[in-house]
Amino acid sequence: ELGRELGRAEGINRELERLIDNQQDMADSLAALRGQAEDNRRTLEATLAATSRSQAALDTLEAQQSANRKQVQQELAILAASVEDTRRQMGTVQDDWVLEEVAQLLLLANQRLALVGDVVLASRALALADDRLQSLAGPQLLKVRRALKAEQAALAQLPKVDVDGLALTLAALIEQVGELPLKGDEDRPAWQVPADAAALTAAPETSPDAAGNDNSLSQVGRKVLDDLSDLVRVRRVDQTRVPKLTDAQRFLAYENLRLHLLSAQFVLLRRQPALFKENLRQARQWLAGYFEPVNVTGDYDASLVALQNQPLVVTLPDISGSLVLLQAEIQRREAAQ
Repeated sequence: ELGRELGRAEGINRELERLIDNQQDMADSLAALRGQAEDNRRTLEATLAATSRSQAALDTLEAQQSANRKQVQQELAILAASVEDTRRQMGTVQDDWVLEEVAQLLLLANQRLALVGDVVLASRALALADDRLQSLAGPQLLKVRRALKAEQAALAQLPKVDVDGLALTLAALIEQVGELPLKGDEDRPAWQVPADAAALTAAPETSPDAAGNDNSLSQVGRKVLDDLSDLVRVRRVDQTRVPKLTDAQRFLAYENLRLHLLSAQFVLLRRQPALFKENLRQARQWLAGYFEPVNVTGDYDASLVALQNQPLVVTLPDISGSLVLLQAEIQRREAAQ
């Protein structure tokens, strides 16, 4: 039995040694695992550190990009505002130019109508102003256009006066002044008749065949009698004859008549009917006082009477309302700028 016990003790001892060996192996394995775990931990820490650095760099880059993006957006906003302001200013300047142009047209229309009564040019200026205002918008400009339409309608209702035709008629009469006979011209002796008139009234020349008979006594006597009859004329005078005018007086008579007619033409173009009729009255008075009362003078006087009877007085409307409204709008825009 002692041998069995010793054998059992030896088996236990071997088992114990095996367990000790296994424990040592396990301790070695655990140490190796611990070393590997430590290596893995250090590797993981290094990786985490690198990742952290990358994340920090990424965060920094993102922050920088965000700042750059905000700066670009701000610059774009400033640029857009500048472009919009420039566009608005350019549009405002262009509108201001149009308004100033329209104001000049309206001023021209008012001046032509007030100073010379030129209805045609005033109407054209108002129409051009209305066309220019069509490209603009605004309630105040609508008021201006409404006033323009009313003023155009008022001008369209005025009676038509052919001032140009009357001025041309006066010009034709002025050209005919030199053809009118002065008083005393009809009573001038034959030797005072101008050379061209004497040539027209002279007797025709004798033919060469009759030249040989000029020496006859009868022809000489007849010629002497004809000459004496030209020198001495007996005429019954029922009224006092106007003395023949001198050359200076004749010049003044014609030029004074022309002056009255030219003055009438001038005041006609300036739409001054009272002065127009007064100049025609003076022209007729001068015509009756210094010119021979023959048919041509009567026809001339009838033409002057017809001109006197032409209706020239027209009540012109007030077209300054649109100009006043436009000037107020221009001042408002200048104050707003």
